[in-house]
Amino acid sequence: MTVKTPSHIVIAIDGPSGAGKSTVAKRLARLLGFCYVDSGAMYRAVGWAVQAHALSSDDVQAIVALLERVTIDMTFHNGQSEVWVEGQNVTGALRGESIGKAASAVATGSAVRQVITAKLRRLRCQADLVMEGRDIGTAVFPDATLKFFLDASLAVRGVRRFQEMQQAGQPIALEQVLQAVAARDAQDRTRALAPLTVATGAQIIDTTDLTVDDVVQIMLSGIHAKIPQRNV
Repeated sequence: MTVKTPSHIVIAIDGPSGAGKSTVAKRLARLLGFCYVDSGAMYRAVGWAVQAHALSSDDVQAIVALLERVTIDMTFHNGQSEVWVEGQNVTGALRGESIGKAASAVATGSAVRQVITAKLRRLRCQADLVMEGRDIGTAVFPDATLKFFLDASLAVRGVRRFQEMQQAGQPIALEQVLQAVAARDAQDRTRALAPLTVATGAQIIDTTDLTVDDVVQIMLSGIHAKIPQRNV
């Protein structure tokens, strides 16, 4: 039996909240001309659907039944991903704290992860991808062309998340954000299914004292070594 080699490149970027994954991944995708994918947006879409249908994030059976009758898709527009639930573009409604909590809760369910992982894998058929998340290099694309793991100190990650929420007009105290980031870390690293961990072969980058440009340049060096035809 002949196994077909994937036709598109995937650059996997994993790491905890506030490590700089989204900012770096977007810039890297733009420089390379790849499509950017925030895998977490798909889980937040499930969280959005759970809230829209007034379901409990603990009701696994009801959520699985919901996923069987509700369409959740991701498309690309000018290299940026858009998330659709039942034909409605919900991309701009997925960044709220309540949606994030719902997404974190539903993401622990194996049935939900299987559905979303399958949807994410199918995106490789459409374009070269820079995909960021928490299990991209370990569970979604263990055969990714390149893998990176971004990390930073809890204090720095908390401040970054706090500033992001302030810019989005979400009033919250820094201490609350730090507690939330620490709690998310614990949940992601200890969950039984696809826990947050460094993928085999991934390059670890500590972003604590680095600028976005610094991180992007480190990644580009690795990309050029592996895929020399990509001149940026």
